[in-house]
Amino acid sequence: MSETMGYLSGMSIGGTVVEFVSHDIKETREIIQDDGLRGTRTRALERVAQGNIKVAGSITMQPSPVELTAVLKYLLSSGSGLALTDAMQDVVVVVATPVITNTYTGRFTSGEFTGEPGKKVTLKLNFVGKTLSTGAGGALAAPDLTQRPYMFYDMGSGITIGGTAYSIDKFHLMFDNKIEPTYMQGQAATDLEPTDRVITLGIQTKYTSTEAGLLVTAQTGPVIASPQAASVAFTNGSDSLTFTFGALVATSETVVVPGRQHLRLPLNYQCYGVGTTKEVVTTNG
Repeated sequence: MSETMGYLSGMSIGGTVVEFVSHDIKETREIIQDDGLRGTRTRALERVAQGNIKVAGSITMQPSPVELTAVLKYLLSSGSGLALTDAMQDVVVVVATPVITNTYTGRFTSGEFTGEPGKKVTLKLNFVGKTLSTGAGGALAAPDLTQRPYMFYDMGSGITIGGTAYSIDKFHLMFDNKIEPTYMQGQAATDLEPTDRVITLGIQTKYTSTEAGLLVTAQTGPVIASPQAASVAFTNGSDSLTFTFGALVATSETVVVPGRQHLRLPLNYQCYGVGTTKEVVTTNG
């Protein structure tokens, strides 16, 4: 019998078929061992029990504008838009292989955008679930192939901080909803409520007298009267993905000299809301 190959797999998120690079979402049912003392080192099968059912893992994808429209609302919002909300919503993830189709119901506890020169923008979604149901193996419909994924060079002139555009060669944006599953008397999780929201932005710029001003600002610390606003936009044909940050505060790190290569200034920001402005305003489409 021939092997089952990964390329035959398909995925849908919230009812939309998407292309994905990999996933490691799985259900785990741990065994609760017998740790009692009985005058022997032999562990008794009669005292072994099954523990909580845990559903968790991640999805790695290189999303197009259409795929982001389908996915982002489950990371950011409780509704159909992309505005940050305290409440969140469940999402159904279906993974189909020729052998079996798994349907997971849960939430995205975090999402991480990364990019670097010459490569596609990657989104890693960390998923925590409540239930898994299985069905017959098969194939899903083909994903939308009318648009290419966002590329790092779609950023154009780079990131704008405090009204000045800066070139960057690394980009890392994390939305972390800090979801911890709630277990009551049953084995399966009953609730998946966020406990916090931490949004961080990491970039790497050149190190000239222009960028050195960003380090000075980081060393000064947060200035409530004049928050460090920023924005970055990726343009893909007629579509664009834009993140606008209300207030950035950077961890101050001075530049090191690793060798003969170009020197780079690392900037690791935490994103804060200021006044009625949320930490990040996201638009896509």
